[in-house]
Amino acid sequence: MKKILNKLFIIASLGLIVAGAIFLCVSIFDGNETATPLTIAVVSILLSNLFNVIRMNMDKK
Repeated sequence: MKKILNKLFIIASLGLIVAGAIFLCVSIFDGNETATPLTIAVVSILLSNLFNVIRMNMDKK
């Protein structure tokens, strides 16, 4: 069960990092001056980091 959860956390974390990078690029290179893509990028990256912390805490136990 731990191996499956570990793999799922890794997949979710990598997916969120990719999504955060995409939204960050959209925020930088888009002509509009809205903060929505930047906010989504920051939240995605923070959620990815949270999943990594949870995964590392599970590995210690």
